Amino acid sequence: MKRIVLLSVLAGVFLNAKNPAEKPPGPLDDTLSKYKKLNNAFTYGEKLTYRAHYGPLDGGKCYFIVGDMPEQVNNRNNYHIKVNAKSAGLVDFMFKVKDEFESYLDEEAIVPVKATKKIKEGNYTDSDFILFDHEKHVATSRRGKIDIVPNTQDIISAIYYARITDMSNVKPGDIFPVPFYLDGKNYELRFKYISRETIKTEAGTFRTIKVKPQLLEGRVFKDAEALTMWVTDDENKIPLRVESSIFVGSVKVDLIEMSGIRNPLTSAVR
Repeated sequence: MKRIVLLSVLAGVFLNAKNPAEKPPGPLDDTLSKYKKLNNAFTYGEKLTYRAHYGPLDGGKCYFIVGDMPEQVNNRNNYHIKVNAKSAGLVDFMFKVKDEFESYLDEEAIVPVKATKKIKEGNYTDSDFILFDHEKHVATSRRGKIDIVPNTQDIISAIYYARITDMSNVKPGDIFPVPFYLDGKNYELRFKYISRETIKTEAGTFRTIKVKPQLLEGRVFKDAEALTMWVTDDENKIPLRVESSIFVGSVKVDLIEMSGIRNPLTSAVR
């Protein structure tokens, strides 16, 4: 198992990199204050808890938490998002995982202004601190400085940014790209709409939107569409389940608890 963890399934490959992005276009006249986007999907105080399974094994839990109150960065309100993943049981014995990510997401523009990561996966460790300057279109981290395109996300903010996507009139095969920064490189993330389905989970039965993130082949996954995700078919667009086929077997991540949801769960089947 090479860096196969809860977060790499649920967060890192929610919209995994298809190909490194091309050189970004010239700078825009827009500043961060002009990037306003409509967010009806999530709000302060939201908490999502997931359980991962590697085949028959309990892999551990992952928590996505939005802070209760706005936090100020450069005199602007930000969502402070924390994600923690920890292995459990036999998986913890064989391949101990303890990952921590944070993202400060501008409340109006829905772009990150800074992000951190601390990874411990088996004998592998890594950390980073990233600052995003969306006016100058630059990201600066411990790996150096790099030009970025408008609306570039980090590994955590990409999930929340994707949740605000309007999918009310989508057609099978429609693709939604998201620019993404990871470990000193730019990527274009793509996810493809498949269909609408009703699924039963530990958190309940829901009508869902089924999507397939476009994945980088040859690293962990068997093919470019090895991952499937289901999100609630309502304004919240909460990720409910992720399933994937990997070279060492299969992984399933399920939502088991949620609180602080912004909108009524109209997708829930009574």
